Amino acid sequence: MMLLRGTPNLATASLCFICLLGLKLQSTATPCSIDVPGQVEYLIGKASEVTELDCRLYTPTISDYEQNCPNTTLTCFAEELKMLIKEWRSVSTFPKPPLVSGLKSLSSQFNKTESRCRCCECHKEENATAFLKRLLSTLEVMNSQNC
Repeated sequence: MMLLRGTPNLATASLCFICLLGLKLQSTATPCSIDVPGQVEYLIGKASEVTELDCRLYTPTISDYEQNCPNTTLTCFAEELKMLIKEWRSVSTFPKPPLVSGLKSLSSQFNKTESRCRCCECHKEENATAFLKRLLSTLEVMNSQNC
């Protein structure tokens, strides 16, 4: 067996070790968010206060999430939530929560190929409260699997 000697060989071995360590750390990252469900619960409470709007939102199911479509599901929730908040802000002074960007960040953490996922507009339309409750349930399933 031949041993590597000298500064260039030591540098090469060190660089390889750092690259392998980085790959290992990257592959262990899992989509998990403890604070996002709390933000959704806050919005569920607010939904009862905004009674003058009858928003209908495309609402994915937990099955959509579990059937190999987590990225598509969370992206749909994020896009629909953006529309809901826009509607709410049109009738009241409603703060813009960081929830939409949090959902997009979570969806991007699923780096597997998705196929045969339903488009957002193919989902059933539901009112804001049902939409938010479905989102909360999906996040709870995600956290139970990954946190």
